[in-house]
Amino acid sequence: MDKYQLYLFDFDGTLFDTLTCSKWVFRSAYKQIGIELKEEDVLSLTREPISHSFKRLGASVDLWDTFIFYIDKYVMSQESVNLTEIYDDTYDTIIDLRMQEADLGIVTSNNVIHVREVLKKFDLQNDFFSVFVGVKEAPNPKPSPEPILKALEMINYQGDKKDVCYIGDSLNDCKAAINAGVVPILLDRNDEYKDAPYQRINSLKELLD
Repeated sequence: MDKYQLYLFDFDGTLFDTLTCSKWVFRSAYKQIGIELKEEDVLSLTREPISHSFKRLGASVDLWDTFIFYIDKYVMSQESVNLTEIYDDTYDTIIDLRMQEADLGIVTSNNVIHVREVLKKFDLQNDFFSVFVGVKEAPNPKPSPEPILKALEMINYQGDKKDVCYIGDSLNDCKAAINAGVVPILLDRNDEYKDAPYQRINSLKELLD
């Protein structure tokens, strides 16, 4: 595995298992605007921009602000932190990369305040990461390059983009990396994307090989 100066990570489904949390947040928020989600609906919601799924599910545009209010409310709750779990390979990978003096960052569609609370829960120091970019810092969702470019701007990155990688668990993560001019690495824990045209790993520990 090539080594990089800066490792940018997606959060949900990459560093942390947030599927149970996401199911609870989406179901709770949609219920507030009169939409009952089926079990099979929920996974797809975690892999596309919220605005896309909102439209796809036929929600009234007049309810958008109310919906976002409840999304924020449930994401920022203690329950959402309680429902989040860490992957077995996350802690050691982050520690080892820091020991190798790599710079790390988190670029997510989640809320940075929530991300920091989850890190605290699992004893991952916030200062392990040089930059945090979430939905508030970069409102245009992946595959837009905006979140990744915002991260580079926030740390005043002056190096070559070929020395920056973005690790995520979805094709949108990889497309965002390509659009931003950095190296995409697809974390495919369950071999869902065997034909994807990106460098693919099954575990974060492969970043250390």
